[in-house]
Amino acid sequence: MVVAEVALGVVLLVGAGLLLRSFDHLMRQRSGFDGTHVMTATLSLQDARYQTAERVNQLFDQTLAHMRAMPGVVNAAAALTLPYERALNSGFRFVGGNQGGQIINVTYVTPEYFDVLRVPVIRGRVFSSADAANSALVIVVNQAFVRRHSPDQDPIGRQVASNGVRTIVGVVGDIQTKAGFGSFGAIGAAPAAYIPAAQGSAAFFQQVHIWFSPSWFVRLTGPREGIVADMQRAVQAVDPLLPFARFRTLDDVRGQAVATPRAQALLLGTLAGLALLLAAVGLYGLVANGVAERTRELGIRLALGATPQQAIVAAALPGFALAAAGVAIGGVAARLGASTMRHLVWGVAVADPLTFVLAIGTVLAVAAIAALVPALRIVRLNPIRALREA
Repeated sequence: MVVAEVALGVVLLVGAGLLLRSFDHLMRQRSGFDGTHVMTATLSLQDARYQTAERVNQLFDQTLAHMRAMPGVVNAAAALTLPYERALNSGFRFVGGNQGGQIINVTYVTPEYFDVLRVPVIRGRVFSSADAANSALVIVVNQAFVRRHSPDQDPIGRQVASNGVRTIVGVVGDIQTKAGFGSFGAIGAAPAAYIPAAQGSAAFFQQVHIWFSPSWFVRLTGPREGIVADMQRAVQAVDPLLPFARFRTLDDVRGQAVATPRAQALLLGTLAGLALLLAAVGLYGLVANGVAERTRELGIRLALGATPQQAIVAAALPGFALAAAGVAIGGVAARLGASTMRHLVWGVAVADPLTFVLAIGTVLAVAAIAALVPALRIVRLNPIRALREA
């Protein structure tokens, strides 16, 4: 039972370590934007009154104009999805290319989106008011798109078929999102593209608004009370029947995006701690019982000239042997079981040597303490008294 407890402790501790390192990787990733003093608000446009592109864009233009006029507001924008959230997965292909259809994240945005979030423009340009419904269709891609789909060719000027045939006019930095496809992690820099909201078709808006609720972004000069009420009034000034569903900072959005990995790491860490506690209690009880049963033997050893250190080692050795056996079995089981966590671990290999070494070292340290503490009672053992009592 003690061997099984130690082995289970190793398995759970390795799993918890992998999840904790994965969560740390997610939290240390660069966001790709500046979310300081940015408030977001989301509402549903699955509404019979917003079935045309003209009505949707009119709502964006008028509400954003009201928001930019609010005190303390630097700029405002709207987009289909927020950073850290899952975007629309859409197919695309290069016009005239040999590459087949691929999947990317697609988000419609208003021209001020990149300015509000301060997303760096790497090459080309981003959208302007000139990119209207009657203008040539354009698209902006991120660096992850270029690395994956156009690593050997300048993407600027290439045409892609995605919600119409569009020309790539710019490359921007990567923003952390939920990909929904591929192995990009719970959040990561997935290949993404942006299209102007003004160039969305009625059919496109009707389709995406079934599954997604667009969001408004407001960049402030600093913390300001009352911004939530002001943003709500800005929308109600245009349409009194459209209430915002929720207001969040981008830090809140990130916290919600990594809530599942955080909970998984906490749960497995708690179970690993309980397993270690059980293993420590088992080893302690085993060694303590052995010391009690071997009092006469240990007394004879001391009387015949054995040092206290030798007696302590003799008493603790069975516990050390069981702990070593449990660690060996647990290490093999953890290595075999770690492969089942591939879909839960990002930014660290499931066979990460550091995680295994730390987990095994922790279990060995706990086992050593649990075995030595009862064995140290021998230091207080009087050999003559032990022989008489025996």
